[in-house]
Amino acid sequence: MKNLMSFITLCLLTITTVESYAQENFTTYDNTYFGKTYDIKLSLEKGDLYIDAMALDDLYDKGGIRIRKEQHQDFLNAIAEAKTKYNEWVKIAQENNVRAFDKSMNIKCKVGSYFLYGSEWKFQLVVNLTFDFQILEDEGELKYLLFIRTGELKSSSNEHLKVDGFLLVFSSVNEIDAFANKISSQKINTFIPKPTEKDLFKD
Repeated sequence: MKNLMSFITLCLLTITTVESYAQENFTTYDNTYFGKTYDIKLSLEKGDLYIDAMALDDLYDKGGIRIRKEQHQDFLNAIAEAKTKYNEWVKIAQENNVRAFDKSMNIKCKVGSYFLYGSEWKFQLVVNLTFDFQILEDEGELKYLLFIRTGELKSSSNEHLKVDGFLLVFSSVNEIDAFANKISSQKINTFIPKPTEKDLFKD
């Protein structure tokens, strides 16, 4: 039994190592609230997205959200649902002069995650994202924010390796739309190279 578990662990490590080298720089997106730009990578072989995000951990600040190809549409649907609710709540807040507020949205979306722990990439295979709306006053200006959080993350291969998690931050409907457009199926399909004639006709 011990030998079997060792073999399975070795296989998982091999898979994650191969995948970590199979990503291509796909695009970037802006986090205007914190004034940073983050990378989005794409696995050409599997079609998985690796979205770098803002770290909540000072020690382990590299990582983000992993969207498997089969999770892609659900993630886009969750973003669209969050945008609709965000837009609705912003209008209510403005009409009622609400200057401070914090509320979670009842939106469910499962993805994966990754983070750099020391010199090794670690993965949590299942992450339940949370969507939160917040109103903050910054130097007299009201900010209406949508937070998409991973929560605390643990390595699937070693639950003792933990980080505080990562988040996406949007401060307008336009930012949400721009982000969703960058990771649309059309953009992904355009980026992935078409097979050559030689690849189509195999022995």
